[in-house]
Amino acid sequence: MFLNNGSSRRHFFDPPHLQSSSTFLSNDCTATDKATMKWRLVQILAVLRAAVPAVAMALTVLNDDHVVHTALGAIRGVPEQFQGEHVTAFLGVPYARPPVGIRRFAKPEPIQPWTGELEARSPTKACYLTIDTAFPQFPGAEMWNPPNGISEDCLSMNIWVPAKHDGSVLVWIYGGGFFSGSPSLDLYDGTAMAALKHTIVVNINYRLGPFGFLYLGDDSPVPGNMGLLDQQAALKWLHDNIGSFGGDPSKVTLFGESAGSASATAHLAAPDSYPYFNKIIASSGTIMNSWASRTPDTMYELSLRLAKRLNCTFKGVDAAAIHNCMRALPASVIQIEADIVSSDIGLPMTFAFVPVSADRNFFKGDVFERLRSRNFKKDVSAIFGTVKDEGTYWLPYYMSQHGFWFNHTISAEDPQNKALISRSQYRQAMKAFMPYFGGSPLVENALLHAYQYVSERQTTSEQLRDGVGRFLGDYFFTCSLIEFADIIADNVYGPVYMYYFTMRSTANPWPKWMGVMHGYEIEYVFGQPLSRPSLYDKNYLETEQRFASYMQKLWADFLTTGAPAPYWPKYNRIERKALVLGEESVKGNHRILVDVHGSYCRLIDEGKTVAGQVSECRARRTQPAAIGHSRGMDVLNSSKSTISALIVILAAIRLLVLS
Repeated sequence: MFLNNGSSRRHFFDPPHLQSSSTFLSNDCTATDKATMKWRLVQILAVLRAAVPAVAMALTVLNDDHVVHTALGAIRGVPEQFQGEHVTAFLGVPYARPPVGIRRFAKPEPIQPWTGELEARSPTKACYLTIDTAFPQFPGAEMWNPPNGISEDCLSMNIWVPAKHDGSVLVWIYGGGFFSGSPSLDLYDGTAMAALKHTIVVNINYRLGPFGFLYLGDDSPVPGNMGLLDQQAALKWLHDNIGSFGGDPSKVTLFGESAGSASATAHLAAPDSYPYFNKIIASSGTIMNSWASRTPDTMYELSLRLAKRLNCTFKGVDAAAIHNCMRALPASVIQIEADIVSSDIGLPMTFAFVPVSADRNFFKGDVFERLRSRNFKKDVSAIFGTVKDEGTYWLPYYMSQHGFWFNHTISAEDPQNKALISRSQYRQAMKAFMPYFGGSPLVENALLHAYQYVSERQTTSEQLRDGVGRFLGDYFFTCSLIEFADIIADNVYGPVYMYYFTMRSTANPWPKWMGVMHGYEIEYVFGQPLSRPSLYDKNYLETEQRFASYMQKLWADFLTTGAPAPYWPKYNRIERKALVLGEESVKGNHRILVDVHGSYCRLIDEGKTVAGQVSECRARRTQPAAIGHSRGMDVLNSSKSTISALIVILAAIRLLVLS
């Protein structure tokens, strides 16, 4: 990789050996002149592709030597082949200056032009992050840890360009709670998707944890949301340069899962991001999810906690002094202390360093106010989706003390790993989430009653276990995603679609009772059953591969036309129709669900409303008026009637509180 500091920047059209225009136009060409002419023609072609992207449609855009010429300089990629299709991978392409030294915690700065060829042969390293050490050497945990090292110098991207394509660009934003993740996981290898569906695939990197989301105030040297600004800088780089790869900057789709999905939806409310994409695919997360953002006051307080742990508040809470102190510390020390700050919060599914919900740099306002006032990007099409068992993945991490422990050294199907909890453990597990509802006993009782009926399994222990997992998934993922989809569907110009994912991967090493887990749709979009078949049950491999091809086609058709399939109904907030993506899909059975988890989500919404209004009531009155207890709900038998009754009761309680 040959980079300079920008002091010797050349004009865009200058070849390595500067020539005059008269030489370029001369008919009496020397070998040097011919080399110059070739250089200039390549540069002109790059400009034409950027200005008129349709020129690149369905053409091979790379030289035989797998080099592209951008306005910043030449980039040499790595030739790859998959199922007879040719792809060039450009790995570790920088889009911003390294955020080290004086640039640590700062907004990203544009990368400077370089001389010579940039060798893009090594995948981008992960930014500093929290490593999953809960279950050492267990594939279900280790698969999310970075395979190729960690560095602060991480603002780069991996790009896969197929020999034939129509210019569509799929930009992958990885998840990981804003504290972990990497664009270079084996799971995210873009070769298969690029080769088989003739789509340019781009995996972008961004800063995580305190390096990406520390916040000391909008006007401070640490403005917060640096990680989201990194993503925005990557999107701008692609907008300016993807034409050199044959891509069409007007056909860019953001695709993210979990925190990556929250990020994709955040760009809908970030005005400076609007020009850089026209579609999104949001899987299992939005910026409205409870874990996806914090208020400026909360982020500031958590940032000061970290500064104190690092002994960087010896001059008080002066932002500049804290910044100077933290800039001088080793990144590894900051990461270790940040992990402690996060674990000290003590509330499940709450992460310390995440986007700040209101700022003047990224959202340029309050993101929730933007959503309320419908002040967001409108010229967009979208797919939203959730998996059947969003919550189970998190149980061994946050609920082990309540019977959800997992022993990774024995068989996943060992009886010890079935998490057959007691009714007491069920109550304690659910109680751990009640701070999200203001500790209201009314809401606690309602949720306890409702979620014990969610499962169709045979034994009470299984039903209670599944109830906790379902609640966790509904509260932290599914319900917020549906609420966000409702807002978007009502207000954007393009179509909106919803999916409900039900395919259990045979490569999933977690216990089978955990079902279709958070994050396990990704492998099908990236074509892992096709590229790494040894991971799958050979007796089921053909089905897995057909399903992967099916998923890839849906995504590719959405990228190209905005309509993934004729049998996939458009989403609206009245019917809330979702296409089921599961094993039956490859058999031609395109099942549609209506109002996914709707009754449970309405119960949760009522619970949050009651909790908030009870808290306001308590603040106004020294002796709150007595309001009815939900003891009578014990006589309710069916799940649906229970939930309906609970919603009515909570709504009545809300009216009583307001009266």
